[in-house]
Amino acid sequence: MIDKLVDYFDELKEDFQMGDSEVTTSRQKSVSVINVLKQNGWLGEEELGDYKTSLNLFDYSIKIIDLLKRIQMGEENEYTGEIYTVYSLLSSFDILDGLTIVEQAYQKIEDVLRKLKTLKANIYRFYFDLVKKDRKDDLQKVLEKLLIDYKTNFFDSAYYHLKTTDSLPRYKRSILENISYIYQNEGFMETMAEQALTKRKALQYNDAYNYVEERIRYIKDSIDAIEYLIEGIDNKNELYINAAASKIMFLTNTSEDLEGLMNRLFKIILSDKKVDYSQIFNLFRARNLDENSLQTVRRPRVDAVAEEIDYNQDISDEVKERKMASLLKANLFSKKEINNYVTYLLGDAPRILASHIELESNDDFVKLILIFLFSKSTGMVYDVRLLNYDTRIGHIKFTDFEIFVKGKSL
Repeated sequence: MIDKLVDYFDELKEDFQMGDSEVTTSRQKSVSVINVLKQNGWLGEEELGDYKTSLNLFDYSIKIIDLLKRIQMGEENEYTGEIYTVYSLLSSFDILDGLTIVEQAYQKIEDVLRKLKTLKANIYRFYFDLVKKDRKDDLQKVLEKLLIDYKTNFFDSAYYHLKTTDSLPRYKRSILENISYIYQNEGFMETMAEQALTKRKALQYNDAYNYVEERIRYIKDSIDAIEYLIEGIDNKNELYINAAASKIMFLTNTSEDLEGLMNRLFKIILSDKKVDYSQIFNLFRARNLDENSLQTVRRPRVDAVAEEIDYNQDISDEVKERKMASLLKANLFSKKEINNYVTYLLGDAPRILASHIELESNDDFVKLILIFLFSKSTGMVYDVRLLNYDTRIGHIKFTDFEIFVKGKSL
């Protein structure tokens, strides 16, 4: 081990310091690292005789190192059919292996809860990175984040299975019926308690019975917790999609309204850093405000008084058109509009490939993203199926997918 560390420090170009101790050679640095690891409980030392010593990692050290490595590599846990596994175990329950089956189902339920909590936290990380974090993303980066990062690390690896092949509503009733049947059968419970005693899970019969009962009750109670977690994941997924759509709409806004003007102003300021904008305008904190300034003065709350609507007032066509355009823009990326858009794209055809959709504007790009992300939401008239090859539209590369009317996949 020391030889490996010596080779590492020989090749290391950066400076390396170990606290206040003076270490100069690669061997001294290696010994210092090993001493620190031993002092902090990462390594254990074993005397082998003949002046030989073995250094061993503890079990928890290996787990922590493996976890840190997976975080560094950006690996994501895939959600691969744990709910279906619980359903299969309980559906084929055999009292001869009763305790083993219950323990396996218990472990799978624990895995489901842990992965769902991680999944929920992952969405918040994406949301924080997109909205809260101080970023200067352009449209290209936002689209890539949606079509590549979010799609691959969240949608493909977990959410898609959670809403399709491993959907809780599909198996919930059967799981609850089977676990209740096992729990209410006193003969099963007594046999599994005896099995727990045989396997040294407990020293006394009552403790063994409680051991089995706790795991069965945990499985039953966790089903409701899983349902609430999935609902929370759905809500956070919706929040992220809406936030991404809003950001894309802002980045693509070049109109003459206030949002479009501010968008263009920000682009000018961020792109040209040589101009001294303090000569044009200046922002400062004002502690004392003039009553005649632009500050909106706070007023006591006054109950609104209803006024009669004047149906005869004259509203110009220009005002009506502006209002109608504003309403249409607000609903452009709603679920209802995406449903209508897909219906229009499909026409009489049973399916269409995403790569065959004509994208003439940034709004069309946004709609394509939302078609994919909304596909598993309730109330949608269509569904999507991922294909195993990549395609490219303009500068955007993504996995192609088939869009089809629900119940008509080919």
